Amino acid sequence: MICGYRVNFPMPLCARRPLYDVFLLFVAMFCVVLPILCHRLHYSIYYSQTLHMGGTDPFSYAMKVNDERKNLAQATLLSQPTWPSHILHNADAKAKLAIGIVTVNRQVYIREGSLYHPGYIIQSVTAILRENPSKKTPLVVCDVDPDPPYHSDAVFLSGIVPVRSKYLNKTIAPPSEMTDIFKKEKEDYMYCLKQTLSFKSEFILLLQDDALATPGALDILNHIIQTKIEKKYRGFELIDSNFTKTFFKLFTPTYMQNDFHTTKPRRIFVHLLELVGMGIVGGTIITILHSSLRKVRSRSYATIYVFFLGSVVCCGLAAWAASRVHLMEWRRISKYFYIMFQADGCCMPAILYSRDTAINFLEYLETTRNSTIPIDLEMDELVENHGYESFAVEPNLFSHIGMYSSIQSKINREFQHGFV
Repeated sequence: MICGYRVNFPMPLCARRPLYDVFLLFVAMFCVVLPILCHRLHYSIYYSQTLHMGGTDPFSYAMKVNDERKNLAQATLLSQPTWPSHILHNADAKAKLAIGIVTVNRQVYIREGSLYHPGYIIQSVTAILRENPSKKTPLVVCDVDPDPPYHSDAVFLSGIVPVRSKYLNKTIAPPSEMTDIFKKEKEDYMYCLKQTLSFKSEFILLLQDDALATPGALDILNHIIQTKIEKKYRGFELIDSNFTKTFFKLFTPTYMQNDFHTTKPRRIFVHLLELVGMGIVGGTIITILHSSLRKVRSRSYATIYVFFLGSVVCCGLAAWAASRVHLMEWRRISKYFYIMFQADGCCMPAILYSRDTAINFLEYLETTRNSTIPIDLEMDELVENHGYESFAVEPNLFSHIGMYSSIQSKINREFQHGFV
């Protein structure tokens, strides 16, 4: 009260300080830091196609990236006169893992009728060979093209790795033009599964020719087999596990890995925990730095708590804005950080089977070989109605580079960002 008048003094600066600092944190995070870091990340809300691709349209950019990979793969194969003799594996030897790659000739007419040759199988085989697989790891390429001599990539690779052509000896009649595309896909997959099973390995890794191994994929896969499939951790102890009726997906489409893009309750719960965890960890780090720089007195607990809660919310929202797909990349630091949980349906570019599961799946496909259902839906049918399980390894151990679909005989323009 001054001279009979009530005076309302403004809120003390010490009371406004934490809210003001939280406001500055939000402005700095969402207006400066994230736009700079995330403008090239496709699933981020800050993604800029212009800044990422330099004004080039996505189709041309994807082709450019693919050509660079293809040329590098060809140079790698030609630079080494002979590859390790273990590629020519003895079928009578017991193997831990056998790798089969299903391939068909892919050439597509693009603009103005020009013929484009993507060379996916050359890239996939080179990526596997770069991993320097164990001498007990056989590799076979299954050429299922109706005209084997016309598949020039498979012909080229036949001098480097074993290539088995389904229609080369004419013992199997090539499919007619009226053959259902999904039926042929199933027959081709069954053929390669049989060829890979002939190596008598404990596990089967079956790849499509447009599945590209990420660096260290086979070493990580071996670790997952040893610590998550054959055995699993209970506390700090490894105990026997039982995955006899299980499929392991080593690639999941990236859009399906995004925040809450799933119908699986367990995955939704995991995604929510990841966001909360990132918010708490990020908020803790920022609060510690803030307290150190501002030299907050130890008795100012209210100031610290307010700023900490604001920081947690800020970091959680920032993680959502950057997207789970890109934030998962930190797990690639070490093979010990990879996770495995319930998979969504769809897609089979890279599947790991135990031997028993592969045999059972092959027998099931034999009973449904006249069905026109796509093979990935056949697998989903086993999971949903026959007691099988399907798990996904994250982050992906393989990427899907096949912009041109051999099944639909067209360029997949809807998800071109996934091929670069």
